[in-house]
Amino acid sequence: MTRIALTGLVAGMVAIAAPWISEPGPTVTFYKDVLPILQNHCVECHRPGQVAPMSLITYREVRPWVQSIRRTVLSRRMPPWPSDGRYFHRFLKVGELETIVKWVDEGAPRGNPADAPPFDEWASASMPTR
Repeated sequence: MTRIALTGLVAGMVAIAAPWISEPGPTVTFYKDVLPILQNHCVECHRPGQVAPMSLITYREVRPWVQSIRRTVLSRRMPPWPSDGRYFHRFLKVGELETIVKWVDEGAPRGNPADAPPFDEWASASMPTR
């Protein structure tokens, strides 16, 4: 087979396969996608001076714990008091859980700090640098 014919054959195969090659979805990042979930559900307890054993306010604090966070959200072990109706607002919705798992599975990318939501007033008093 000639080089020209082979090149044409390969180009044709790529053109035929192109509609089935899916582009990856947008990347999930800490600042844009995960930090808002942590702020809404976790940092009330996971911040300096509170009952949780580690702070989950900054990327630097969260990054060492990503595999543990993944296991914990999938097992739904947090918050640890499921029978108390006062804490139902802390449970992750399915989409939030999927976002965290996807973020960890994609290597826990940091993203752009400019995408971070503003911090709550209570958090700003004990905020380490990002």
